[in-house]
Amino acid sequence: MRVRDELRAAILDGTLEPGEKLRAEALAERFGTSRTPIREALVLLEREGLAELLPNRGAIVRPFDHADLLDLYEVRALIEPYAAARAATRIGPDEIERLRALCEPPRAVADQVAYNEEFHSIIAHAAGSNRLLGALRSVAGIPRTFRTAFWADSRQREQSLFCHRELVTAFEQRRPEFAEAVMRTHILGARDFLVEVIDA
Repeated sequence: MRVRDELRAAILDGTLEPGEKLRAEALAERFGTSRTPIREALVLLEREGLAELLPNRGAIVRPFDHADLLDLYEVRALIEPYAAARAATRIGPDEIERLRALCEPPRAVADQVAYNEEFHSIIAHAAGSNRLLGALRSVAGIPRTFRTAFWADSRQREQSLFCHRELVTAFEQRRPEFAEAVMRTHILGARDFLVEVIDA
């Protein structure tokens, strides 16, 4: 759904800020559509935890707090390892080559964030399950401001890229249990970094 995807992207990249009102008329004009697709998109985004529908007051971008972010990573640590295990027996050689290329990201942090998103998206799609894709989409709502901080930290960046390279190896060798273990380590490492940032 184009409107939902574009609206989700605007929320995640910070164009629409936490707490900002989501007015159907203004959004319809912005996305070149009627108000009906906007309302449908807002219902779907509420299910994903990105929007909040307020009785008789419209909708807002749902504010994130530390507990929300930790919860996202805890759930990701349950789902993404399974997706990686499935992908290990289904992924094609072209996809593996693209993953390998994404292990050498550019210097710009914004580009690294985009590379990371593509890396995880390739694995999610390679798992070959639309239901799993939907579940992963619902826990992918991590604000870009945090993801940028994640990739700006040199220690965390190196740890992440190490896990990415290990995942490529697991896919090349068709080892689902290895892929699952590496992905779990990868997600939990990101969660631990979040805890450090919160406690700093």
